[in-house]
Amino acid sequence: MNYKVYLSTRINPARLDKGSGIMVLEPEDYSPAQIQAVRAKGYKVLGYVSVGTIEKERPWWKDYSSYKLKRLPDWPKEYYIDVRQAPWQDFLIRRAREIQEMGFDGWWLDNIDVYSEYKSKKMFTAIAELFLKFRALGGYVMINGGSEWLDDAIDRGEKLMDYIDGYTQEEVFSLIDDYDGRGKFGRQEAEDTLFYTGLILKVLKRKVDCFLLEYSRDRKLREKIEVWCEKYGASCCVSEDVDL
Repeated sequence: MNYKVYLSTRINPARLDKGSGIMVLEPEDYSPAQIQAVRAKGYKVLGYVSVGTIEKERPWWKDYSSYKLKRLPDWPKEYYIDVRQAPWQDFLIRRAREIQEMGFDGWWLDNIDVYSEYKSKKMFTAIAELFLKFRALGGYVMINGGSEWLDDAIDRGEKLMDYIDGYTQEEVFSLIDDYDGRGKFGRQEAEDTLFYTGLILKVLKRKVDCFLLEYSRDRKLREKIEVWCEKYGASCCVSEDVDL
């Protein structure tokens, strides 16, 4: 499946070739007419939503920053947020409806790794309940990250399809060594690659779509990623820039 993620990069729907697959876009950068134009070219379009962090640049910072937790190491204006807080969950669902009304087919839910930073039964349940609320809206639900939440859900015997349609994991084979400028990239530690690939295979067996989001300018590594995805039935997007 063709898979493209454009967050900092804006696309021109009029210049987009016809195709298929999934495209992830930042909702605030497009009008409903532009979203419909992308869909008309054959793509399923997902809107970006950060459920596990809050950024100072966002309009809702003032209303919800009281729920912020620690700052993200590589992003000075972004903080983890307490997903257990009902007002934050209510806001996310209102935001999800707005995105849906714009014509998006679903949502790309980012920063699920807040669970890894604040791991507890209550946090697990809060994230699970949030996924169910998104599912109830009827769109395609893809999460970005959240490997530990998924691993724990599988161990608990949860039916993943009740919660999500798709799972993206960043840096399975590649690694961002430096976020400055366009970014400097390397190869992921073998132990981490083994964990991620093993988890992806578990998730695929549970009929959830899986996607790899990688960062590399290494031709051989890019080929390795593409071969692995083709072999096991996953999709991938390999970026040469840290800003997608």
